[in-house]
Amino acid sequence: MSHFLLMVVYALLVSLFFTLLWRRERKAQIKLFLQLFLGMAGGGLLVAYLMYPFPAGPPAPIP
Repeated sequence: MSHFLLMVVYALLVSLFFTLLWRRERKAQIKLFLQLFLGMAGGGLLVAYLMYPFPAGPPAPIP
């Protein structure tokens, strides 16, 4: 499985859990679910995009 797919599944499950825990009306549940899910999934993509220009490993040794 890819990291992205795992992140989306995690965001989906956490959003669903907190939506059912915190809201009773269907319209409020849908709104909260979308806010939480898009916030987590979109936030993860935004952080990944911001980290992309930086190198992943330690700096190369100077010869």
